[in-house]
Amino acid sequence: MFPNWLQSNLPREVLQERHLKISFSQNGEDDFIRSYFWDDILNGYKGTYLDVGCFSETLYSNTKLLSLIGWSGLAVDANPDLKESWLSARPQDRFLNRCIAPSGCESQGLEFFRFQDGAMSTANPERAEQLIQQGWALVDRVQVEAITLKALAILATELGINRPDVVSIDLEMVDFLNDLPLFLQILQPRLLCMECVSQQINLQTLFSSPEAKRLQESGYEPISLIGGNIFAVPMQSATTVTVFG
Repeated sequence: MFPNWLQSNLPREVLQERHLKISFSQNGEDDFIRSYFWDDILNGYKGTYLDVGCFSETLYSNTKLLSLIGWSGLAVDANPDLKESWLSARPQDRFLNRCIAPSGCESQGLEFFRFQDGAMSTANPERAEQLIQQGWALVDRVQVEAITLKALAILATELGINRPDVVSIDLEMVDFLNDLPLFLQILQPRLLCMECVSQQINLQTLFSSPEAKRLQESGYEPISLIGGNIFAVPMQSATTVTVFG
């Protein structure tokens, strides 16, 4: 439901309901995050996040709810137009305008394809061409300074985002999997939410996927699959697998 955006049959007074839940993420990812850290939240804990490929400060955001309850962190996105609005709404955060390099890429800069629907913007040229063929409107292409996941992990620790509670990665089909183990070994987040790079991952294929292999190499175990995003935790913390979306 988007009662303040799309047409909705929700009565406006429902928005004042005491027990109303809100969500900003695309498929309920932030509700899973809230549930996972619920005991910490009840105890007033103020955690940290690293939001890689963050896009909008609100739309489809996996970290907006955390921000509203006092959490803070580092947001990373290749679109330079997003920085001002993000920091205006979240002055406690830091924002890094960088394009995440795909595994094996040593380029200092990458071409970033910006679409009219900003959530579809990508540094993957094959993905961009696919979107154009499907009718998505390309606005422009911009050159953006690139950074590897390893370099980002080191920078995040230098900025005080050491062992963050949540790491969210959504790069619109940029293949970062080979760099994931070292990234996780450096940062050691309590909970990882990462976009699936492989196509058609479901509950049956999840544990045999390249994503699961890289996670296991890092000492992480998938615990949930929600809307094309894998949630994973350190193996000693893993308990259940949930599939939403």
